Amino acid sequence: MKSQVSPKQLARAIQVSESSVKRWCDQGRIDTFRTAGGHRRIPLTHVLRFLRDHSYELVRPEVLGLPASMGEKGSDLDHACSRFRQALLNGDDTGAHSTIFELFIAHDDPTVLMDRVMAPALHEIGDLWMVGAAQVYQERRACEICLRILHELRQVIPPPNESAWLAIGGTPECDPYYVPNAMVDLTLRWAGWQTNPLGVALPFETLRSAIEHTRPRLLWLSVSHIDDEERFVREYERFYQATPAGVAIVVGGQALTEGVRQQMQYASFCDNLRHLETFAKSLASPAVNGKQVGGDREMPLGANVAKAKGDCPLTGRQRPDDCEDERSAENHAPTR
Repeated sequence: MKSQVSPKQLARAIQVSESSVKRWCDQGRIDTFRTAGGHRRIPLTHVLRFLRDHSYELVRPEVLGLPASMGEKGSDLDHACSRFRQALLNGDDTGAHSTIFELFIAHDDPTVLMDRVMAPALHEIGDLWMVGAAQVYQERRACEICLRILHELRQVIPPPNESAWLAIGGTPECDPYYVPNAMVDLTLRWAGWQTNPLGVALPFETLRSAIEHTRPRLLWLSVSHIDDEERFVREYERFYQATPAGVAIVVGGQALTEGVRQQMQYASFCDNLRHLETFAKSLASPAVNGKQVGGDREMPLGANVAKAKGDCPLTGRQRPDDCEDERSAENHAPTR
């Protein structure tokens, strides 16, 4: 994709006059900047946001450096998931981007795209790998493509208000999986939070330091793999007890089986990203269940944020034939 386009290119892409586009720029409906020579330029991320917000049809996407297929309509989520999976398997970066962004422009929320297209596609690739029908490099490459898409979606969604609450998070020391962590970050940004993703494989000690230095309202912990459950539970409990009461701890991940969760305390366990979005929005509202939010970290809401498969750096243990009704992680055997 191009990083920026001219008003003329945007006008050709959506089949309107160039003067209309320039007028929208002058009115502030489209964010623009000027080059050293005084020419208007529009960041592509702002173009995509404008198309989504104002429901303009992308008639000639190739003018913007996007795939021509991106303007095609009528792709439901199940079909999109199949196309996305095949693009990932083939290493088709352009096709994968096209699938996600055409749905985004058509008003599908990022959480829907992650829960019902990206995660199931990655899950199916993991299943193929486990039976020898896909190679390790195909899985790794699929995750790299997904990380790029998530980064670009993060640039497209509106930035949070400066006064928005801060969420930080990552994965514990035994967990090296980036994709689930990036999905959680994007979900919270979409819910209107400022976010500061800390990365993966983080000792609890450094998470405590991060809380002390950044003073967040929410900390997420994506747990896709645990080496030693007893040690994890012990260290997590010490971490929880040392966390200030004003910080809501949200956890999720396939490794957090029912047996592990029964030994943990947390504000919310989320079993899909839509649940996380709902919880984050409710937490950011002036009151939750009629009570002013603040000191109480115990806000139960059944959900599992970010699920990944054992040695496969994938997101989401999600039934391909039932993407909308995602099952809890404990109903699935470990996929190592």
